[in-house]
Amino acid sequence: MALARRFNPPPNWPAAPAGWVPPPGWQPDPSWGPPPPEWPLWVTYRANPRAFAWSFAFAGAYYLLILIVALIGTGGHVHPETAGYVLFPFLMAGLITGLIARARPVRWGVWLYPLVVFGIALAFSAVSNVGRMSGG
Repeated sequence: MALARRFNPPPNWPAAPAGWVPPPGWQPDPSWGPPPPEWPLWVTYRANPRAFAWSFAFAGAYYLLILIVALIGTGGHVHPETAGYVLFPFLMAGLITGLIARARPVRWGVWLYPLVVFGIALAFSAVSNVGRMSGG
């Protein structure tokens, strides 16, 4: 789990803009006064605290969309084995995306999760289909 750090100005200092990092050699204005005793100027936090929730939400949404399209296309006759076969790439994509996002020290935008989930699921499906076509 990657933790990110952010600057935490004390209450008697002006608020820093979001994402601001003091440059090397920076010193606070003396008129602000010292920070309170034991005040942490840097705090750590998990950059992507809901990585698995977002990953599995998008993986599940993609799976349901494909399942609904398949049910409509086949008149409601999707073989359970086929439904399970299609589920695996999305489960793996959700898991891998969650692991990647959780390991990153930079916060991911919500828009990145569906892209990565879809790309990983597509890669799993392609490798699986190549394996099936080659008889492996």
